[in-house]
Amino acid sequence: MKVDDKERNQLSQAIDQLSEGLDAFIELYNESVEDKPLLQLTEDNEGLLSKAIIKFGGEEVNGKVNKVIAELLEWLPLDDVETEEEETGETGDE
Repeated sequence: MKVDDKERNQLSQAIDQLSEGLDAFIELYNESVEDKPLLQLTEDNEGLLSKAIIKFGGEEVNGKVNKVIAELLEWLPLDDVETEEEETGETGDE
């Protein structure tokens, strides 16, 4: 294919942009971790949560559900259990 200097420059820029985009995708892939659901909700509870989010908003429902879960988990003796993040030293903050 014959190209002039301007077209050659445009092709070179396009290749550079594609390469940068591919590098970004590769980085995202390399940093990805398996998404393991912590809780299996019943269909009924999923439906109720969806309704609550529509009515009260996600932030409000999220706060209340997390508060209830925290209170329930306080009943369990969990001080001697180490999570995967604690074992590997990861904090999950990024």
